[in-house]
Amino acid sequence: MARATESLTTRGGERCPVCDESTSVRAQLSDYNLFCCSSCRCWSSDALFRGAEVSFETSDYFGNSDLDRGKWEDLFRGFEREAKPITSVLDVGCGNGAFLSFVGEVLPECHREGIEIDPGRAEESRGRNPGARIHQGSAEQALGAATGPFDLITLWDVFEHVEAPSALLEQLASRLAPGGVIHIVTINEQSLMPLIGRLSYSLSAGRMTYPVRRTHEPHHLVFFSHKGLELAADRAGLRVRKLWFDRLLRGRMDGNSLVTAVTSSLLWLENVLGNGLFFNVILEAKR
Repeated sequence: MARATESLTTRGGERCPVCDESTSVRAQLSDYNLFCCSSCRCWSSDALFRGAEVSFETSDYFGNSDLDRGKWEDLFRGFEREAKPITSVLDVGCGNGAFLSFVGEVLPECHREGIEIDPGRAEESRGRNPGARIHQGSAEQALGAATGPFDLITLWDVFEHVEAPSALLEQLASRLAPGGVIHIVTINEQSLMPLIGRLSYSLSAGRMTYPVRRTHEPHHLVFFSHKGLELAADRAGLRVRKLWFDRLLRGRMDGNSLVTAVTSSLLWLENVLGNGLFFNVILEAKR
């Protein structure tokens, strides 16, 4: 069921973009605010609405996307163990088309489609995937042009960029083939790095803003909790089949080499202890 989204924090309002409950401002930065939902514990940002600018370059992140190949292989090995045939894939936020190219390698007969908001990366994806259909535009706008239904819909590091993620998840659920799944990789607000950012801001009574800004960059709009993901799935008529944690590889980090080395070590240790900067979640229709 479609829901009004004009009052969401990501669009200048005060309601949680995940569960639609009221939120409160927890961090006031120079050009945007961070909000926390007391119900689902997700955080969200009005940075896009207020025109806040990202404070670092993302060249390494996009330029080194092939470093995630191991994660793609793990995902498909899981499908092989389940004896689940994948004949159609939609990659939402397909970037330069690296993942779709991988799918074309391992499943040459698979029908592949992608959605990418950036015109340059969409064109690069087309060049890299001549046999795939690439739709340029936002996920909400371009989804209508996708053929579907799809056995697998993926959102690799995309869900946190969406202004109304719960509404989008409802749209995506309607495009699943029988037995199809949605795989989402997104930020875990209950990870170590976001916690460090929040604590720095809180313990300095709001005077120290760099850590919380760096861990809640303005190009990310929603920061999910485990509960929030489950609520969003439930609203879309889905349920969590599987959830595990992951981390950002150092090769995809931008910034000072010492900072990235320390950050990478902390993220590795966090993974070993059973948590992580990223959620991996596989969603399926409720039975």
